[in-house]
Amino acid sequence: MSGSKNMKRGMIALFFRSLLGIAFQIGFFAALMFLPFGSVDWPAAIIWLEIYAVITLSAGTFLIIARPKAVEARFRAGRDAQPAADRMALIFMCAGLSVPIIVAALDISNWQFFAQANMFFRSAGLVVFLLGLSVIVLSMLSNEFAAPTVHIQEDAEHSLADTGVYAYLRHPMYSGFLLFMMGTTLWLGSIAATGLAGVMVASAAIYRIGIEEAMLEAELPGYKDYKNRVKTRFIPFVY
Repeated sequence: MSGSKNMKRGMIALFFRSLLGIAFQIGFFAALMFLPFGSVDWPAAIIWLEIYAVITLSAGTFLIIARPKAVEARFRAGRDAQPAADRMALIFMCAGLSVPIIVAALDISNWQFFAQANMFFRSAGLVVFLLGLSVIVLSMLSNEFAAPTVHIQEDAEHSLADTGVYAYLRHPMYSGFLLFMMGTTLWLGSIAATGLAGVMVASAAIYRIGIEEAMLEAELPGYKDYKNRVKTRFIPFVY
């Protein structure tokens, strides 16, 4: 009985911790959009934030119930075990997930490098954004060790993830990030920011994958064989 109560308390604590994390993300993305835009009167941004809030809350709740260890991993920074090179790689990735949104806000409000994307392309962007979020959730469902930093999680008995989306892509979460960011900026209407998002996220992912795979190949049993079986890193037919 006490074990069941402790498990329930742990899940409740994880839910509220996740809720705070989601609230921070929503506030962060709102700041990236509205501060450069100069106003909160931006319907596309408001709709995006509403969709993001609903999906992340729903998916987060589902993951806490179905795959709590995967959610716990997102809070497992492991900075002491993080390779020095990965700290720079993480900065590049964070820039790729934030700078294009700032550029989109500035482009729509002031710069106007290109004509704003029409509703057809913006709707396509929304679909791509949703697909990216779906890939990220599927990645967490298949991998209980998808921490934000590159390190072997010895305390959590780190093991190889090679099922689900990992049976097709070695780094599906980066695929999700790429779709997420390009879809977001296209939905917001900025073609320039969408191109920038593609370059920044793909470049950051390629750089970080090199660091991550060198460590996994050296320290995670079975990873060399996994690389031989799954050839695609994160972009099918390309890389």
